[in-house]
Amino acid sequence: MCEANGCDPGLVCASGYCVEDSNVTSEVTLTTGPTTPTTATETETGTTDDTGASMTTETPQCDDGPGVSQQCPETAPYCLAEGVCADCSGLTSCADVDAAKPACDAASGLCVECTEADASACSGNTPVCDTGANACSSCVAHEQCPSGACNIATGACFEDSLWVDRQATCGGDGSEENPFCEIQDAVATIGTDTPTLVRVKPGPSAYKTKIDVGSNRIVAIVGEGGAPAIDVDVDALLVNDDARVYLKDLRFVGSSMSAGNGLVCLNAEVWTDAVEFSSRESVAIDAIGCTLQIRRSRLYANPGGGIKVDKGTTRIENTFITSNGGNFSQYAGIHVVTGELEVVYATIIGNNSDATADSLHCGDPGPVSLRNVVLFGQSQATSVSCDGATASDSIVDSTLLSGSNVTVEVSALSAWFKDAASGDFHVKAGAPFAELGRWRTGDPAVDYDGDPRPDVDLAPDWAGADRLP
Repeated sequence: MCEANGCDPGLVCASGYCVEDSNVTSEVTLTTGPTTPTTATETETGTTDDTGASMTTETPQCDDGPGVSQQCPETAPYCLAEGVCADCSGLTSCADVDAAKPACDAASGLCVECTEADASACSGNTPVCDTGANACSSCVAHEQCPSGACNIATGACFEDSLWVDRQATCGGDGSEENPFCEIQDAVATIGTDTPTLVRVKPGPSAYKTKIDVGSNRIVAIVGEGGAPAIDVDVDALLVNDDARVYLKDLRFVGSSMSAGNGLVCLNAEVWTDAVEFSSRESVAIDAIGCTLQIRRSRLYANPGGGIKVDKGTTRIENTFITSNGGNFSQYAGIHVVTGELEVVYATIIGNNSDATADSLHCGDPGPVSLRNVVLFGQSQATSVSCDGATASDSIVDSTLLSGSNVTVEVSALSAWFKDAASGDFHVKAGAPFAELGRWRTGDPAVDYDGDPRPDVDLAPDWAGADRLP
């Protein structure tokens, strides 16, 4: 700093600095007092020397770092060690500022719990990053998990896994390199305290050993690289008390007259996603006291019937239940002895039984509701027998289904479907239920094939399991 006449010969005092007389101009704007905090990219320009280099004075923008600062603007809320305000991109690590928010969100410039690129903080029962909220959340679909399997009841992703390959030499240890040769070999090794994913490879031959899931086990059985066939005489899968089983990308088929139930559930919990049950001589799904979630699945041409439930709760969505039963079958489409039933976005067509109703038969049920459903039996008179059942936003053949926005037609036309004669009930353009359904908050985001549904509350949608994109 200088004062008037306080400089060496040849220099003059200007704005408190000694400079050569020839460089004193009206543009000198050196500042020596406090300045308003600015971001790390802004500087203050002073004089220039003979080489043209700028002469800069820097005043710290903040002094309460490193970390979130009360002295920095919202757009650059972090005070760096150098006393400069910056957004999260200027930090060495967000975790150093807040261990609970280790990810830098480029859009907001803030440290957050997670981003699409960095979900390292998401684990346990909140393994998925909700990118809209930049927060960890529970998984609700298998596709959200790196392993391909979600324990939906808890929100955690399956981590431990065993491998099965029908073409492998039997006696393996369940590793990918040395897999088991039957699904039951893997299931038999699973303890009560270890949720385990069983990865099942498809092949030219079907799996032939009955699968028996013991009590209190938590298992996901998932097709790996396709939908493997499971063709077992007698019952194919038994799920015992208090077990929880997730089935995905599997085919339970029957090739002999001794093929029993596809699935038997006893006081347990079973979820199906993209699972087919076909050609089973006994009812495809037989459940007592169970919680069932049948999603994006197909129950087709099972001579013993489609699904029978007694007690418990059952939800069916985005599912085809077609051509089950027969003239001498005790069960046809859906048979509820007792218990609760909710059906959303289902196609229930062509089922048959001389003993009970074709499409929906109930004994002494709890609440039974059908919404966004396409339902047709062999005739109006034989299609439904279920006191108290309600329907809405659906097309049906039975006048016994009361509710709002229900269209009653005497019979379905084959022209509505891709190839009804061969059991393909995907819809075709011109079907009269294109906008009969109503999508509601909480409904599935996609249809049977994975085509998106409207995702807007009360938006018109196709009734049935399938919709045209």
